Amino acid sequence: MTSHRAVLPKAPAPRLLAGWLAVAAGALTAVTWQVIVGGPVTALDWPVHAFVDPRQPEGPLLWAAVATARLGQRLITIPLLVGLAIWAMRRGRGWRPLGAVLTGLGSLAVLGTLLKVGVGRSPPVLEVDTVSPGAGNIAAWVYALLVPGAPPFDGYVSFPSGHAANAALTYPLAAWLLFGANGVFPHARRLRYALGCSLLPVAAVGVLVTVLDYHWLSESVAGWLLGAVVLLVALLVLEARTPDRAAPPHQHAMSQVMADEPPGSG
Repeated sequence: MTSHRAVLPKAPAPRLLAGWLAVAAGALTAVTWQVIVGGPVTALDWPVHAFVDPRQPEGPLLWAAVATARLGQRLITIPLLVGLAIWAMRRGRGWRPLGAVLTGLGSLAVLGTLLKVGVGRSPPVLEVDTVSPGAGNIAAWVYALLVPGAPPFDGYVSFPSGHAANAALTYPLAAWLLFGANGVFPHARRLRYALGCSLLPVAAVGVLVTVLDYHWLSESVAGWLLGAVVLLVALLVLEARTPDRAAPPHQHAMSQVMADEPPGSG
């Protein structure tokens, strides 16, 4: 008879998270470079735009598509993550849940803004694909933001998709906040299931902002990668150094009995 062992999730090793973070950051850098130079990664952008632009959904289908795409809006994602973090803290998980959420949201705001302003790509609705990258864009944006009476920043800010990035951060992190080692209800099997389910809204948001012609295809891909980068940064705060939790003594005893071993037999 198999033993009924504790199903508390193990915290991922910091080295593993850092390795995946390096991979995601490298992929985002590569896609950004391809967009700036008009490389092969952008080859499908215009054909996809030309296909979806005259085929926009209508009626209830349009409403459903827009509602689903809005799962990547900050008005939805921020309250969801902050609420789950506070819930986990009230369950005795310490400061890490809120620290992870604030780190993820802050990193996304900073990196997302720098990319959008720095790359300066036009959206597909303008029927032209132009890129005007440069640090001068960032300086102009900061000037418009901080100087009273300054004219508004008039550069393009389409790359990457913020909706796709928000979704890629929010829904996997929500799964960890619910079922991870520092979550509300730590449970390894439920965490795996929730992470699998979290990919559905992530994929749907990225696909629909392209189908609805809000973003070029490569912008949705870059949004997913940006979301993955900040998600891994958040997980380094949430889970990386959490010690494995031992099951309560009565669970150890039950496990040994179910394995036909007397308690304390070693």
